[in-house]
Amino acid sequence: MLAKWIAVDASNRAAFDEAQKRWSDLVEYDGFIVQVGGWVDTFPAKAGILGLWRNFGAYRQFMETGHAEIAPQQREISERIETTIASVIMYINQPDPQLLAGSAECLRVSDVTLQPNSSPIFVARQMEIWNPALGSADGMLGALICRVDGNRDRFLAASFWRNRAALENFQVAVFPATSEQAGTEEYMKSLVSYHFALEPGWRVVKPA
Repeated sequence: MLAKWIAVDASNRAAFDEAQKRWSDLVEYDGFIVQVGGWVDTFPAKAGILGLWRNFGAYRQFMETGHAEIAPQQREISERIETTIASVIMYINQPDPQLLAGSAECLRVSDVTLQPNSSPIFVARQMEIWNPALGSADGMLGALICRVDGNRDRFLAASFWRNRAALENFQVAVFPATSEQAGTEEYMKSLVSYHFALEPGWRVVKPA
């Protein structure tokens, strides 16, 4: 499965919101699975969007044949767009993103850059420590761990949460101790986390 993470600076929230609703046409494209997004909590003019595709071939076909028809208006009202493509390498709890998109109220996306050649220890700690902690966290419905294409030292983690209270409880009660247990300072160069409530009008789910 391919994950597409988009961070967008858009100060005109109303115009961007309307443009984002046009992406409902994604359901017509072969290999599309789901797309969700919302306004990042700590940056009112930044939107986060997560799209999932069956594989890179399906995504490339869409980029070559359909993307230009949907995207122009969004580009005009966005000051900056940063796109990251990654391959899903692990699932935690519910593995079906269509079910997650329909039941989650909040999304947490972590963009992790490691110290050089630290991916083996990252993957090991993820499996031994982080996955069990996330899997048992109250309200964590499902998560995807992804390796960024073309950068062996960068990963994305996207977790779907039942509600904001569950996500906030994880941040306060679980994340600090788990980070210390995993010794993240040994192998992690930088960590940027985006938290946001999912906008219902941006949710696009391919019918089963």
